[in-house]
Amino acid sequence: MGQLNQPSNLVDRVSKLERALEAFRKLSGLTSAIIRRGGITLLDDSFLKVVDDQGTQILYIGPNSDGKQVFNLNRENGSVVLQSNFFAGQPFFAMRDQNNVILFSDNAAGSGGMARPWLPIPMYARFVTHQEDVADPGLGYTYNDMWLDNSQIATEKILWRGEASVLHKYVQITGVWGRAAGTTHIPRYRLKFNNTTVGTWTQTGYSGNTQGPFDISAFLDQNDVTVDLTCSLDTGGAGATFCQVESVYMRQ
Repeated sequence: MGQLNQPSNLVDRVSKLERALEAFRKLSGLTSAIIRRGGITLLDDSFLKVVDDQGTQILYIGPNSDGKQVFNLNRENGSVVLQSNFFAGQPFFAMRDQNNVILFSDNAAGSGGMARPWLPIPMYARFVTHQEDVADPGLGYTYNDMWLDNSQIATEKILWRGEASVLHKYVQITGVWGRAAGTTHIPRYRLKFNNTTVGTWTQTGYSGNTQGPFDISAFLDQNDVTVDLTCSLDTGGAGATFCQVESVYMRQ
């Protein structure tokens, strides 16, 4: 005759079953947890993800599809607020608005400095522009582009000046350059930071264009840097020369 189940055996089996169910519940997920000391360590390219009750990913920390570690913080509509990711193999950090436009980013392409936003350098003319057939500029007049007689730039002269706190590694300048009158002279323009030439170009025929970007990484993180645009003649001759600055931008 087989052994009969005694009440004590039934109680033990029920207790074991309850413990097993509790262990299974703990393994299936946490409703809440408190860590008073220590922390959580995720190894071997594990990831941390937060998803809201609508299925939108709000936070992700872990590897991307290339196995590189990234960070993304999103709004409830899924748009990115903050991210740390990679561009052309280089890491970058970016803050974005609700239209996914970068408000601020460091420079991945240049491996340092700021990428966005581009920062303007205000420039101020240090000459009185010449206007054909106007004898007295003190009377006042309008003009399309600033220029001056070649006799004023037989030697190198500072025609525009500004100051900058350098947060980017490159600079570009847009303006109008070349011969305003005459056919033989060759004007040369030099962009200088603290009296060091960072970019130079010549222009014969009339042209409105952008020069650069020029490398200014040697001045990165420096304040009150003097920015000059100078002009001189590589080859002289009668006539006049354009020197109209439209914009100067520090950029990535």
